[in-house]
Amino acid sequence: MEMRKRAIFMICVASLVWFACESGDDKGSSATHDPGSPVTIEYFMPDSGRIREKVIIKGENFGNDLSKVSVYFIDELTERAATVIGVDNNTIYCLAPRQLGGQNAIKIIVEDKEALASERFGYTVAENVSTIAGNASNTGLVDGTLAEARFSYIHGIGAIGNEAVLIFQRDNASVRLVSVPDNAVVTVHNGFQAASPAVTADKTKVYAAGWNSPHVVYVYAKNTGWAPMRVGQLGTQFSGRVRGLALDATEEWLYFCDAQGNFARFEIATQKVEVLNNSTGAATSDGNYVIYNPFDGYFYVSCANKFGIYKISPDGQEVISYAGFNGSAVVNGYVDECAFVQPNGLAIDEDGNIFVCDGFNGYVIRKISIINNYVSIVAGAINVAGQIDGNPVDARFNYPYDIANDGEGNYWIAEGWGCAVRKYAVE
Repeated sequence: MEMRKRAIFMICVASLVWFACESGDDKGSSATHDPGSPVTIEYFMPDSGRIREKVIIKGENFGNDLSKVSVYFIDELTERAATVIGVDNNTIYCLAPRQLGGQNAIKIIVEDKEALASERFGYTVAENVSTIAGNASNTGLVDGTLAEARFSYIHGIGAIGNEAVLIFQRDNASVRLVSVPDNAVVTVHNGFQAASPAVTADKTKVYAAGWNSPHVVYVYAKNTGWAPMRVGQLGTQFSGRVRGLALDATEEWLYFCDAQGNFARFEIATQKVEVLNNSTGAATSDGNYVIYNPFDGYFYVSCANKFGIYKISPDGQEVISYAGFNGSAVVNGYVDECAFVQPNGLAIDEDGNIFVCDGFNGYVIRKISIINNYVSIVAGAINVAGQIDGNPVDARFNYPYDIANDGEGNYWIAEGWGCAVRKYAVE
């Protein structure tokens, strides 16, 4: 039986090329789905793999209409849609989606008929840390190829898709475009000092506020080649540093939490500023990083001086000591038990997990799991600074300051002392 499966698998893999190249009505054989009969799965091949693994599902009554067939891989958290390449009445050809690691179920839906495979697909998560550009031994403000470019102390980073980011330098203050496909680093705004930006969902606009008062706000738009355009300013009433901005779900307001712990928002269209809460408790000498979590509708604010992360409602009235606040240390555990040494930049992934740069004397990337609210280290070594690529366990970071998720399994990291752009890839 296994030899037969392997032989069929080789034949079917060759057929994938045919299905991928076939144009027209995206239909395979002439057999159509019978709505009066069940859909069944006999087996699938291979039984394990990684993202974009070519998976062939054998069974009955799949029909021949690609538009009516869906395939889902079901992990511990959710159902994830596969890319269906082709179908005939007895065979579905698909590419495995990114999933949580483990033994995951496979479900197919043909019109209103469902079938669940009796066996499980073993998904392996591949992780890697790499240096995209820059290094601590040769710093400055130098544009050019990724190998030639030089950076100074970086405080902020925003992912704009297609393997590209905008980075915000504290020293040699500037905003710079880093593009892997173009193998290029280009300065798009000189003399502007900001930190963590807010990126629109479609990744066509990036907003940043000046670090110091009066906190001038600029927008960088894709359709203008990421050239800066002044939007307004947060105002001199926020005398301390503002280190980060976050857009809410409407993308009409920019939210921030200044060094005095004022939680406020800036309306982009009118430049109106509203202080929602002037006593959040998130007071810190350096300002706070902030992100919006669309899964629960709250904002998350990292407070380095208090070694913790706050959770704040959109109206600013509910302030929760969410994770940490247990002294200065790198301690894994549930959110009420864990400890951070210097929580800085934050990022949310597609499932709602929160990633945190634990900076000075931490030098690690932490993850707060949406499944169980457990905080763990995903990359780096506690209090070991360096710039080593490879497996996340062996990787080293030189003062990670900010982190951005591009929605494609990549977490882009801005290093302070390292003066580099790093990438933590999860597939």
